[in-house]
Amino acid sequence: MTNFDSHSKSPVSRALQCLSRAPLPTVVIALGVALLAGCTTANTQALIGHEWRCTRIGSRTLTEDRTPTLLMTDEGKASGFAGVNRWFGTYSVDGSTLKFGMMGMTRMAGPPDRMQLEQAYADALAAVTRWSVSSGRLQMSDSNALVLEFVNAQ
Repeated sequence: MTNFDSHSKSPVSRALQCLSRAPLPTVVIALGVALLAGCTTANTQALIGHEWRCTRIGSRTLTEDRTPTLLMTDEGKASGFAGVNRWFGTYSVDGSTLKFGMMGMTRMAGPPDRMQLEQAYADALAAVTRWSVSSGRLQMSDSNALVLEFVNAQ
């Protein structure tokens, strides 16, 4: 076992020193894990900090002028427009796993079709378990199928 003086070397220096003594397969695995961790961060950054405009809820393609929106911050907060009302809540993301937490919403009344859209959007957000971004589209699914699709609102 190697004894390190924790005050004289940074964690990165200590890790590199350990890797320099490790067998080649261990170094390759460690570098692979580091690269994958970097990919996850990059993917998460594609999700966070952008306002997304919903284009699909389940099998329904949205063509309305004011479609639901989604904005996720790096502090675990989510918010947006649901069809009539503004909504807000929390989320957690771990790789491609995504779960929305407790949500709140303003309570204005609207036309029945807009209220149905809002309810469908809220239900779909509650069902989300996975996410991906591909070709500029954010897709969210439950354990069986795509439940929401978004494009960048800008």
